[in-house]
Amino acid sequence: RYRPRPPGGELAPMPWPVSLYRVLNHVAWPLEAESGRWTVFLDRLMIFLGFLVFCEHNEVDFHYLIANRQDMDNLLTGMPTYLILVEMQIRCFQLAWHKDRFRALLQRFYAEIYVSEEMEPHLFASIQRQMLATRVNSTVYLLALFNFFLVPVTNVIYHRREMLYKQVYPFDNTQLHFFIPLLVLNFWVGFIITSMLFGELNVMGELMMHLNARYVQLGQDLRRSAQMLLKKRSSLNVAIAYRLVLTHILRRNAALRDFVWFLAKFMELLALGMLGSILLKTTDELGMMYYTADWEQVIHQSDNVGENVKLMKLVTLAIQLNSRPFFITGLNYFRVSLTAVLKIIQG
Repeated sequence: RYRPRPPGGELAPMPWPVSLYRVLNHVAWPLEAESGRWTVFLDRLMIFLGFLVFCEHNEVDFHYLIANRQDMDNLLTGMPTYLILVEMQIRCFQLAWHKDRFRALLQRFYAEIYVSEEMEPHLFASIQRQMLATRVNSTVYLLALFNFFLVPVTNVIYHRREMLYKQVYPFDNTQLHFFIPLLVLNFWVGFIITSMLFGELNVMGELMMHLNARYVQLGQDLRRSAQMLLKKRSSLNVAIAYRLVLTHILRRNAALRDFVWFLAKFMELLALGMLGSILLKTTDELGMMYYTADWEQVIHQSDNVGENVKLMKLVTLAIQLNSRPFFITGLNYFRVSLTAVLKIIQG
């Protein structure tokens, strides 16, 4: 399975939830680009068999709902599990269909966006703090996964043969030669669904927070460059040098904005609410970042009127380009932020 690598070629460190996602979920996680034909064939065969297993679980879960349609308590007990199963089947196998695009996305992220601890220790530490709540969320999902192992234990203690989920089979599934394989398939489906829940969450969180860090870095670099030019006390070429710096910053800005097209894909609304708010706040401040980047001090110090005019036009362009912040949308209907999530919950 694919393992991300920065431009240097070394293996990239991955947070533990993403590493678990890679290990547990062969359906969604992509293969290495140079994988052989037999490896690709085996991977697709396993995905097809996995799809059949999900279809089988859909059938017996739905059969339980039909069998208990007159019993509201049992019906409501089985309904959430069934709805999660259907949703995860759609999301997981849709991602399996686009594995190569997912790998290309990760490759571009680690090549252009990823902020390493060695390069920016303070920004990296800030990202880890921002992701702390998401890590706790993943731990809860992991505890739910471990909870599945209590079912076989209680089956042995109380001499029962119960499945992990509320299911009704069209045959006697308590016979041992049926029960053991079906229980194993129950566990496999549980691993896939749980790893999807915390895996997607952490992948999206990493992408968003490293992108946010790059925007923060952009503002820091612009202010630092302006201060260095002003300290030189040169009035001849200061406007030209500042315009070159600003042009380079704008190109980096454009590259970051070009990268964000995918962020509305496969997201967890509630868990990404706070992260969406952080990214929205950072990009909302970009226009002000250019406005307060000491350009007026550069023009005051410069004697080159022609370059001053060019610099003013470039600063105006930079402010206009960033007059609208980047934000993630939910179905092109609302902005994904903590405020929007709370309004939806309140409604």
